[in-house]
Amino acid sequence: MKKLLLSFSCLLLHATCMGQIILPSAPAPLRAVVNPDMLVQFNGQRIEILATQRAVRNSAGVYSILGADASEVITRDKLGVAYSYALRGPVFMTGEVSVKLRQGFQASSLNEVGASARLLVPPDVYILKVNTPNALVSLVKQLQLIPAVEWVEPYTIQGNTN
Repeated sequence: MKKLLLSFSCLLLHATCMGQIILPSAPAPLRAVVNPDMLVQFNGQRIEILATQRAVRNSAGVYSILGADASEVITRDKLGVAYSYALRGPVFMTGEVSVKLRQGFQASSLNEVGASARLLVPPDVYILKVNTPNALVSLVKQLQLIPAVEWVEPYTIQGNTN
């Protein structure tokens, strides 16, 4: 009897395990750059920030991409949208940019960009926040020109879209 129950349990487990394997599909085709002014490069990656789009997440965790005015504020409920050339798909932005300062520099070297810096990881990684996609592109490009900055990375979120 024990062998019969064990065999039956193994059969059920085997059937459910095999049903969960999902093979990856072919990668999406690479999209051409639409607006080179909104292209940001960091850490060997490129993203094109789409100023006229916002993403809203529903209760199932799926993002819907909506049209928006370029001056509309990025909020926690309405994220900015960018196209990632590494992922070949959309990523979503919170408006935050992380910055690591070179050794020996202090947060006062970030004063010239006009965004308030908040310490993320002591002693030298900071988060800066902006409200619009255009301000985000401008901030990243300004930070990349400051000699005190070791690296700059916009904070992006990956998610499923419908």
